[in-house]
Amino acid sequence: MTRIAFATYRAAPLITDDDQLVVGALAERGVAVDGVPWDGPVEWDRYAAVLPRSTWDFHHRLPEFRLWLDALASVGVPTLNPSRLLQWNLSKHYLQSLATLGVGIVPTLWVTSEPGGARSLGRTVAEQGWSGAVVVKPTVSASAYGTWVAQRSDPAGDELRYRAALEASAHGLMLQPFLPEVRTQGEWSLVFIGGQFSHAVLKRPAEGDFRVQREYGGSAVAAEPDVQIVDAAARAVAAAAACAQLGATDVLYARVDGVVHDGRFLLMELEAVEPVLFFGLGPEAPARMATQIVTALARLHPTA
Repeated sequence: MTRIAFATYRAAPLITDDDQLVVGALAERGVAVDGVPWDGPVEWDRYAAVLPRSTWDFHHRLPEFRLWLDALASVGVPTLNPSRLLQWNLSKHYLQSLATLGVGIVPTLWVTSEPGGARSLGRTVAEQGWSGAVVVKPTVSASAYGTWVAQRSDPAGDELRYRAALEASAHGLMLQPFLPEVRTQGEWSLVFIGGQFSHAVLKRPAEGDFRVQREYGGSAVAAEPDVQIVDAAARAVAAAAACAQLGATDVLYARVDGVVHDGRFLLMELEAVEPVLFFGLGPEAPARMATQIVTALARLHPTA
């Protein structure tokens, strides 16, 4: 039986309940799955492929995580998604590349703590012409870690927090205007499998919050996006593949997060490393994912 690994992390070494749905579908197709922490003492070359499904501490250990990906490549162990897509997607600077290719993104400003890299938050925001609240987030982050909203009602307090965040971030910060549609309409997450749209969920934050993740009280429900939203998300996935010198069908999985603002879908994030893919909210998605994994394995190991 072919055996693959779903890479996890030491604080939560077991495969997530959501991903277990795919494990069952893979077993029906003759593929066994082990859940193993990415930084554990593992003989990776015993696996036909490694999927970094819940490596949810990578943003705290980015250099080590990049070296791990390089180490897998050096011993001939393929990753799904392909390693160069994973490496490209680890820093949110990928949004700049997507915007260059015509993908509509939420307006974003990048700041660093290097000399000349950062001005006061108030001055920076004023120069952009942003009049409302501003989202501040690290460029390397996951699950809204280190993300907060400067409401602008306490400029001095905002400035102190901004300076502290900038000093604490090893990779810089990104600033975006807070779009009220996140609260009023919800944030879309569109899941793509094998480069094709699979299913979508609509996420909403808890009352008084802005974060849509479950750990902060957010909710997610299955939803059917308009065709314009799906098309915009598909263009983003194709652009991401192009940035990594891949075809869209080489992207085994991706989650496209965005919001409709002024009638246009704007990308907030495109996650191709370790996103939650909401298999439990897409009835056909586990089988679809398993089928695409089997197809990818056949392509990677044609004589197996």
